[in-house]
Amino acid sequence: MSFKNASFFSYTSTIQAHLNRHQRILRIVLAASPYQLRPHIKDCVISDNSKLLVYVSSAAWASQLRFLSQKIKDAVNSQSNERIQQVRIRVLNPEPYKAEIEETKVFPSVASVNLIRSSAEGTSESKLKKALLSLSDTLNKHS
Repeated sequence: MSFKNASFFSYTSTIQAHLNRHQRILRIVLAASPYQLRPHIKDCVISDNSKLLVYVSSAAWASQLRFLSQKIKDAVNSQSNERIQQVRIRVLNPEPYKAEIEETKVFPSVASVNLIRSSAEGTSESKLKKALLSLSDTLNKHS
């Protein structure tokens, strides 16, 4: 078992205070925004103690939110100890495009398909015979 140095724990209260401040500001921004825009507001950051950056999911929502910059600024300034001078709306980069992995389909050889067909013709049970013939016909189409 390893023990942490006492200095390790001295930063946790600072980090927790910063996190609480961040969450409080985000809640204020969300409350000052229309209901339709709230799901598209992803995060916010206060930089240089005077600029509030609000991150949204797309450019369309960013343009809508820019009309509310003054309202957001007033709400943050009145409901917190912050003195925001400017609100900037930024669009988060979309998730990287993930190309769909094309599956390579492996079909049985012509000899295997012929074996299935000959097995079907030698079978007396009608359901099994019908299923094997149907399978061999389908595999012949893809070969």
